[in-house]
Amino acid sequence: MGWTVLPHPPYSPDLAPTDLHLFGSLKDTPRGRRFVYDDELEHSVREVLRRFSKRFYATGKQLLTQRWISVNN
Repeated sequence: MGWTVLPHPPYSPDLAPTDLHLFGSLKDTPRGRRFVYDDELEHSVREVLRRFSKRFYATGKQLLTQRWISVNN
């Protein structure tokens, strides 16, 4: 895919996955809902991901890059 794999420790409290741009926004939508089947959850998540704009994803990528640079400098 043309990506560069960046070295980082297996666990970094400064880059916890739950702090990332996408996951914070993704958690809000299904909050309080119960999913009986995995398919229901998958469908809900896919719908949320489709609603995010290209700008939303670009911003998240930029924020992650800036954060990685600040942690590793």
